[in-house]
Amino acid sequence: MDVDVIVVGAGPAGAFTAYNLAQANLNVLLLDKERLPRYKSCGGAVSLKVQEILTDFKINNVIEDEITKVVFSHNFQQPINIDFLKPFTYMVMRDKLDDFLVKKAQNLGVKVIDNNKVVEVIQNKNQVQVNTNTDSFTAQLIVGADGAKSVVASDLGLMTDLEYGVAYEKELKVSERRLNSQRGIIHLDYGIVSNGYVWVFPKAEHLSVGVGTYAQGIDLKGKLNDYLVSERLIDSDVLQAKGHLLPIGGDKHKLNNQRGLVVGDAAGLVDPLSGEGIFYALKSAQLASKTIVNTLSKAGSLDRYTELVNQEILPEFKKARLIGKIFFPFSKTIHKLFNKKEWILKQLLTVIYGGKSYSDLYNTFRSEIPFLRFKV
Repeated sequence: MDVDVIVVGAGPAGAFTAYNLAQANLNVLLLDKERLPRYKSCGGAVSLKVQEILTDFKINNVIEDEITKVVFSHNFQQPINIDFLKPFTYMVMRDKLDDFLVKKAQNLGVKVIDNNKVVEVIQNKNQVQVNTNTDSFTAQLIVGADGAKSVVASDLGLMTDLEYGVAYEKELKVSERRLNSQRGIIHLDYGIVSNGYVWVFPKAEHLSVGVGTYAQGIDLKGKLNDYLVSERLIDSDVLQAKGHLLPIGGDKHKLNNQRGLVVGDAAGLVDPLSGEGIFYALKSAQLASKTIVNTLSKAGSLDRYTELVNQEILPEFKKARLIGKIFFPFSKTIHKLFNKKEWILKQLLTVIYGGKSYSDLYNTFRSEIPFLRFKV
């Protein structure tokens, strides 16, 4: 099969890239190694910022819960309750969200082939050849949306020096009473695990409970079990349990060559403070698809994509990394500050899930925690 663009990976980054390219009347093939739809380990928090990108349609039908409150604690202690009074983020399951976006792309003519694992990408002068475990395809350009440890990135010679965090999550079946008590509320604790946090997110029929960290050598399963004991969830039925890598964003990388580019997790575009990836998957898909359309119409080159990511995403990631260097090592002290000045915590949440800037939050941290000013 010969197409204009092959997109590898049917997550939010890949599906939305394919959708946008099809809107521009390009012939697009979307490949995924698994049978769709499939379970994906992910907290599933969709921020308000996503609405700025998904302007063509709403995702109401895949929203599992609307979050208005958050409870912060530090190593099980001193819980802080923040109530925004209106939704500040939404909960989704990735299998449903991804399937929704894939179907939107299919409706515009994107050819989707699942259960087809890419094993090799060969670049030629005028095209790219993609070999899978069952077939071979050619296109003018390729998009790697195949996540952390991307095959496409590797074969294109991109993203060779990424750093990774790791997360481990369980989907738990709980009583209707417990689920109702959790409705509209997320719980976060950032003292249990070094350089990370644990969470409880409510879904329509179960709870997603997980732990993530950017530190090395952490017993994630043990830390999560400790948290489950504290939350009285340790005896809950486990529906799914799976870990995944978190490619740490914040450093400049070459995200393209002449025949292809990478988006989302494959491009290392995960928030280095919160671990959020869905918004940046969609944002990079938006930037990538515009660049590809211009490239194929001879109005530019794929190099423009790397420039756009460096301009529109990387500055925020760099500030998020700096905040992380303040936040995680001094989390106990900062939690005491949050208890006295809840508005700072609210600002933190607004940055992660709303439209505020990490630059503003960074300045707040530096001004409100004077003894940390020279420790970054």
